[in-house]
Amino acid sequence: MNTSAILEQISRAYTEHGQQWKEFLGGIANEVTDMLERHQLHATVKARVKNFESLSEKRSYLSHAANESNPEIKDLLGLRIVVPFQEEVEQAVLLLREHYNIGEIERKSEKLTFREFAYDSVHVELPVPVDLQLPPGCRPVIEVQVRTILQDAWAEVEHELIYKNHFRFPNNDSIRKKLAAVNASLTLADMIFQEIRDAQKEMALWGQQRFKAMLDKAGEGLGSVLEEHKAELPQATLPGIESAPAGNRAEIERNLMAALKAHNDKDYKAAIQHYSRVLECNPELPVRSVVFSHRGMAYFMLQQETLALSDFDRSYQCDKHNYRALNYRAMILRRMGYVQQALDCFGLSLSIMPQQVEVYFLRGQTLMEIEQWVEARQDLRKALELDPGHQDARTLLDRILAKT
Repeated sequence: MNTSAILEQISRAYTEHGQQWKEFLGGIANEVTDMLERHQLHATVKARVKNFESLSEKRSYLSHAANESNPEIKDLLGLRIVVPFQEEVEQAVLLLREHYNIGEIERKSEKLTFREFAYDSVHVELPVPVDLQLPPGCRPVIEVQVRTILQDAWAEVEHELIYKNHFRFPNNDSIRKKLAAVNASLTLADMIFQEIRDAQKEMALWGQQRFKAMLDKAGEGLGSVLEEHKAELPQATLPGIESAPAGNRAEIERNLMAALKAHNDKDYKAAIQHYSRVLECNPELPVRSVVFSHRGMAYFMLQQETLALSDFDRSYQCDKHNYRALNYRAMILRRMGYVQQALDCFGLSLSIMPQQVEVYFLRGQTLMEIEQWVEARQDLRKALELDPGHQDARTLLDRILAKT
């Protein structure tokens, strides 16, 4: 069949079935978006049906490049998944592999020599599961391109300047070197962003582990406070909290038990809902203080640090003897870069409860980070005085002594 006849068939297919292709691809795009969101992967998903002009142009290009009269086209239907970080490219590919019967997986970077630069991307082929009437020569697949934001930006520029450009630049080698340099810079930026992301995750894990250790030590906090307040709980208000009808003890206890179970099960969203219902019952200030602390920890585990900081602050305002709330607040402030405010919170906490080994260690660690060596040594020695077996304090003190 000659080229004109094939193009006529392709044109007819677009006229008769083009809308069906778009609707089908839109449904797959929505399905992929929902799948990624369910797995907490924040991505932009774009769908594209290659138009008749682009398809004809690509057939012509491939015919000359591969010396084939009827080349196969595999990207009539295309999805693009764009994610912020390099690690999320592989996460998205893994999810596609788990949810779909994946065909080919092509990694663009694997085809490059160490001297070459071009846009990196992972191409995945999803088989078309329905009987779509595709044009002649089009493979029944959806080509999915998975990229970072920077890779996607580079691909768009390269497509406009190189792929779609049919004439050679004057001084072509010089321009290509400049393009390669730009791409190398973008690749380096992607790597740096990923390193920063990894460092943030390490810090988040450290914070969660420390919070868990403190939570384990304070696990009896809610129960002990409730035991001290068996009488009918009177109204108690706090600036910024609307007064609610007086709650009863049964309702408070029911939601507390549900909150603690959800918290232990790491269902932090459910825990927050139950803690909030306890607060709506308007319990006494000591109870309210402990609930704010626990809700703040749940917010922290969800990486909602501003809300966590607010709850820890309100916890302390409800009960000025709640040194644990000051410790939690100090840790959030430290993570946010407010080092002096964090040190002030640790200091106030120790003035309320001096025998806190972990707080001396954390304050010593913070002081070490800002190179206040003398004060750091004092705190770590105090931690070891209270707990000679505190290995982390021992290791950190040895590091400071070796440095100074």
